[in-house]
Amino acid sequence: MASFSFVKRKPPSEAAAEIELDLTPMMSMFLILLPFLVSMAVLTHLTILEFSLPPNVGAPSAGPSTEKPRLKLTMVMTPDYLLVTHGERLLDSLPNIGGSYDFERVKDVLIRRKQELNLEGELVVASRDQVRLKNIVTLMDRCKAAGFDKIGLSSATADPREGK
Repeated sequence: MASFSFVKRKPPSEAAAEIELDLTPMMSMFLILLPFLVSMAVLTHLTILEFSLPPNVGAPSAGPSTEKPRLKLTMVMTPDYLLVTHGERLLDSLPNIGGSYDFERVKDVLIRRKQELNLEGELVVASRDQVRLKNIVTLMDRCKAAGFDKIGLSSATADPREGK
């Protein structure tokens, strides 16, 4: 029985001499991919916002504490105004004029209130749902510039008594 072959076979020594690998597409891919990966690593490192929870979150309490909790300065941010509160006391109200907040004035108010109330560097930023993230981050930056090292983030309700 005869076998027919439509492909002309060459001995392995001759076939190896003809193989050429074109590495140009692979090198082009690496020229694009490497700078992209390096820049993403740098940008990811720059845009991380570090924060931590208080140490007692999630831990069972050891019993009733006789110590009164310390009041913190709180910035309540709504689409229409900024409030500065200490406990249940309203200290300052700063309106949103023309769609923007006066963040420089906020910084001055925070510095003054920190000195008046003899506060440590702790503050809570409470925002409503309609407030833009850009404004919240800018407010947090101004709080840091005013000397508050520890800034907590919370949500603010429209009516605290009803929880809505």
